[in-house]
Amino acid sequence: MSNKTNFAIVGSGYMGRIYQKACLELSSQSGYESYYKHDLPELLRDFQLKAIVDVSFQKDKPPESSGISFFGSVDEMLQNKDSGINAAVIATPINTHAEIAEKLIRNNISLLIEKPVCETAKEVKRLIYLSKKYQVRIMPGHVERYNPVTLDAAEAVKYKIYGKVLKYSFSRTSPKPERVKDGLIIDKLVHDLDLVQCIFGAFSIADVEVEKVDNEIMKCIVHTRHKKGYSGEIISSWISSEKERRVTIEFERGFLDGDFIRKNLGINRYMELAKQVSCYQNNQIKDQLVDFIAYKHKFIKTLVNIQDALKSAYLIDEINERISK
Repeated sequence: MSNKTNFAIVGSGYMGRIYQKACLELSSQSGYESYYKHDLPELLRDFQLKAIVDVSFQKDKPPESSGISFFGSVDEMLQNKDSGINAAVIATPINTHAEIAEKLIRNNISLLIEKPVCETAKEVKRLIYLSKKYQVRIMPGHVERYNPVTLDAAEAVKYKIYGKVLKYSFSRTSPKPERVKDGLIIDKLVHDLDLVQCIFGAFSIADVEVEKVDNEIMKCIVHTRHKKGYSGEIISSWISSEKERRVTIEFERGFLDGDFIRKNLGINRYMELAKQVSCYQNNQIKDQLVDFIAYKHKFIKTLVNIQDALKSAYLIDEINERISK
């Protein structure tokens, strides 16, 4: 497999523009970080953003700039063989992911797909099947896996730094962004469904509570249960006027309070003084993109994989089924 990565961004909305900025930093070699693993500097030298696709370009297409071509549809991009696209990120509305991904996979293009990968587990399973058939690699875009708070919390749980886990809580609240067209569960709750699996491992759903405003789910609380004996809760809300993304974990010998936005940890070791620890201020989107580029070229262990996304999809299916009863 060639080390050359001719990259496309499908979707030029909010997330697409963030990916564009990250791509330009990497392709200009101005955004390399000291912690990049393996032989990434070599791989990144052969990385180039070649195309951006968005339906808005059907009416108003920007001229080609710095080697980047603009297309109004995936079909138009695929018809242009000169670009040689072999990797792409899908950052379009969630209900379009399955169709776009299948089309790109059938054209031997490896994919980074923004969360959630698809609306249902059935669609995710089909993409896994197709990726094996066409020998391409697909990776979900769960950017919170690259938050240093996540990494430090997972380490504390795995190595029992403060003893065994007793209970935990995730809280992700904000007013509903105007740009978001999808529902709370598939757009917001999915983040922490994935983080619970990442930090604590597999779990079952004990109960689901929802609060609706004008017949739209605006708050959801998922109560979780683990085989190791502890439980937790996941709170997602668009009702709150305050923006918060936080995890709290109670251990046998301490308490951890992680702020995903500010990237800091409050640590309270029982019998010792409490302290605040500031984590490194990384660019999570760029780190995720770098992981994907490395994964495209060799089988490395990325921080998140498509099986993780499938597990989250099953959980979303179950939550939606419980709510609809």
